[in-house]
Amino acid sequence: MFICICQAIREREVDAAVRAGARRPADVFRACGKNPQCGSCACDMRERIAQTVAGDRAAAPNLLAAD
Repeated sequence: MFICICQAIREREVDAAVRAGARRPADVFRACGKNPQCGSCACDMRERIAQTVAGDRAAAPNLLAAD
């Protein structure tokens, strides 16, 4: 599904940018090599960033427990 219609940025592209370190919409646009236009995607993009970060934390093994 598209997160940003203006720049054709899909959920999977947001996820990849987050996994590469993006934590703000501006970071995602930069990682995708695009510039924001109208800004209507900002809320949806922030939500997707938070979901991806939370999902990655939940899926990652607890390294401290292994010690």
